Amino acid sequence: MMTGNDGLQSRDAEWPDSANGRDGHAGQRPVDQQPTGQQSVDQQSVNQQSVNQPKAQETAGQSRMIRPIVTIGLLDNDEFSLAFLERSIGELMPEARVIWKTTSGRDAVARCLDTAQSPNVLLTDMSMDELSGLVVARTIRIQTARVAILAVTSFSLAVYAGKAAEAGAQGIVPKSVESPIIRAIRTVAAGGTWGEGFDTAAAAHARLGGRRVPRQFLLSDREAEAMNLCSRGLGTEQIAGEMQVSVSTAKTYLTRAIHKLGVTSRGQAVALWTGAAEDER
Repeated sequence: MMTGNDGLQSRDAEWPDSANGRDGHAGQRPVDQQPTGQQSVDQQSVNQQSVNQPKAQETAGQSRMIRPIVTIGLLDNDEFSLAFLERSIGELMPEARVIWKTTSGRDAVARCLDTAQSPNVLLTDMSMDELSGLVVARTIRIQTARVAILAVTSFSLAVYAGKAAEAGAQGIVPKSVESPIIRAIRTVAAGGTWGEGFDTAAAAHARLGGRRVPRQFLLSDREAEAMNLCSRGLGTEQIAGEMQVSVSTAKTYLTRAIHKLGVTSRGQAVALWTGAAEDER
């Protein structure tokens, strides 16, 4: 005997000739002689199809509504701001995923330049205790067009818009307003710009590519740590205590940092380090 797809054995050999197609209706069986089990299986199949069809259509509709994943990196020196941004993106952008967040500009730059960690979009605060968002944006854009950069600020947009555009960002938004942030992320992730005077990532990279990386990134990690502490107003002995080194070692780190930054005093070094004064050329 043969076995059909539904697992029931074929009984063609037991049916009269008329049911075997000799009366001109090949393969048809008398209705009153259809196996009861087959009727049950066929009816279940029809019922299941009617139940599944709306679900399949609903799933297909949902698939069309969900956009491709947008990966995002967050940089802000305020942990609360990072939490706000991450929560807003999670709630309002189902197609987005925050892959990392950091309070360190140097860390953000390293991640953006690492192909294994680089996001589609970096959101960076403009005013930070360590490296400014302008320095971060410029350093990334000099070296790559792969990451779109969106500046965020709690100040008036006019304060930073022109500088952010010059530094290679693709737009700027107010930090505390969710809706413009989400729309701006979607726009720059798609290759566009947000706001007047901004270039696309590719155009900004073409403009800045080949220029010198800001001097802030010439410092070693320990020299950078010393400058971070110095920019917070700490004296040499306090810096030594925070770094758990001798006072003479702390002085050495600061002296090297000042030299690498191309200035002659701590005040000038702090201004350059924080972005209050910019080393553009």
